[in-house]
Amino acid sequence: MAITKVAELGDTVPVIIEKAQLVSQFAAIMAGLVWNKDKRNRAGSTVNIPYFHEVAATVLTEGIDMTSSETMEDTNVPITLYEVGAKIILTDNAIEDDQEEVRSVAGRILGQAMEKKRDQDLLAELDDANTTLCGSANSLTMGHIAAAKAILAGNDSIAPNRGPAPLPYVCVLHPFQTLDLVDVLTPVAGSASYATSFSDDIIKNYTIGRLFSMNVIEDGNMQYEVSGAATSGMKGGVFAQGEGGAIVLATARDWDIRPERDESLRGWELNCVGRYGVGEYNKYWIVELFTDAAVPA
Repeated sequence: MAITKVAELGDTVPVIIEKAQLVSQFAAIMAGLVWNKDKRNRAGSTVNIPYFHEVAATVLTEGIDMTSSETMEDTNVPITLYEVGAKIILTDNAIEDDQEEVRSVAGRILGQAMEKKRDQDLLAELDDANTTLCGSANSLTMGHIAAAKAILAGNDSIAPNRGPAPLPYVCVLHPFQTLDLVDVLTPVAGSASYATSFSDDIIKNYTIGRLFSMNVIEDGNMQYEVSGAATSGMKGGVFAQGEGGAIVLATARDWDIRPERDESLRGWELNCVGRYGVGEYNKYWIVELFTDAAVPA
């Protein structure tokens, strides 16, 4: 069992030179982009979200009774809830000797760990998309993003009873993926032909912002896809955003940190636990952008 003792805090306990800094983590953004369902104080360990199939209308003949009828059908989408947690154990000596308010810092570290875990769980739902574009050996282009938007908007032609993906759409990419777009737009030294306001804005601010009426958002919590030799690919994507959209986050219990005294260990357990579930409401409303994301050189 991992226990934080004085030996592990040797860099801050003996001599305090300056305030210790936490390892910086990328802001977790996916929870604010998906369909949030509140499961708190409701029975059951699964959230069920059905969708109804479409029915067909037909041409009628004047004076002739409409005898045919359509059947309403639904399909249930279950979102299974699960607990997620992280724990840090601090000995009394570590708390007494460390001048850095180690309990407070430990709480922040635990909260960041939970945020990162939830963000990565939601990012993993992009892999369940019905359509994947590009490929791990290929660089991302604006054409791929435009194609993803077109697929969502024209989805009814691909998947009857699923309908076009509802607006708005959002594009989430790893910073190494968006770099490929910036590289394409960067002018060659001495070139005088680069004058579009779009490319100028990207070059000055190093941000895409909006593309094809969609927000383009970077999330560095995205992980490399490791399968065989394809270890440099990242799976971003374009999806229907927000309530009624493609990806669901169901929250049953917000995480909090509860200290527990262990007298025989002479220390404190800091337990951070929450309960939520993630899933795709409609895989046809997601287009995965599986592209090269090599470390910039």
